[in-house]
Amino acid sequence: MERSMTFRELAGLMRRHLLAVTVVLITVGAAGYDIRSTPPMYSEGATVVFTVARSLARLDSSGQLATPLIATEVMMAQVLMSPVAQGQVRAAGGTAQFEFVPVNLYSMQYPDYAEPSATLTTTSQRPASVRRTFLVVLRVIGQRLKSIQAQAGVSSRHRIRTFLVGDTGPVSQPGSPARVLAGLALLAIVAVFMVVNFLDRRTGGTAMRRQAGLRRRPAVRMTATRDR
Repeated sequence: MERSMTFRELAGLMRRHLLAVTVVLITVGAAGYDIRSTPPMYSEGATVVFTVARSLARLDSSGQLATPLIATEVMMAQVLMSPVAQGQVRAAGGTAQFEFVPVNLYSMQYPDYAEPSATLTTTSQRPASVRRTFLVVLRVIGQRLKSIQAQAGVSSRHRIRTFLVGDTGPVSQPGSPARVLAGLALLAIVAVFMVVNFLDRRTGGTAMRRQAGLRRRPAVRMTATRDR
């Protein structure tokens, strides 16, 4: 079994490889500064429900139309992810990142869109941009939905509508910089120990090979010659 290294031995190990220790600490310090200087991210999310009901209180009345409502929801998600719709959002002042994803009750490989609803999420480092983009995307959804149904000849009384449920408003995304920095410090300690230990083993092994080579070298015999 290898005995544990004392503090004095560890300090001596770091002094022997001071350059490597300095490089590791500079790298970790740069990463820590980048984390501290990065502004926090904000997001806003809500569930967009597709229905033919005229109010949230009458959502159950559209249950018999679940299949066409789900199809409409999935179609709108595809439309919003198209370059044309994204350009429309940007032109209207929506500068934050956004996602419009149908509610999936299973997996990405085998999706199960059992509910006529989708999740809208906007993300940015600026709360105002998050809120503005959220409202712009909702407006684009309403305009696209109205245009598609008008072209199909659907009367205004029977058109599909959207309702917003569970709007969070712009909120700071979870995550503690203190915990991240503490984890980074722990990784720095481990990295320093691994690097100096590797370098010490390598240099020590090289010295041992040199000594072994000197021991295997045959001795040169010195012979004295007599004067004739």
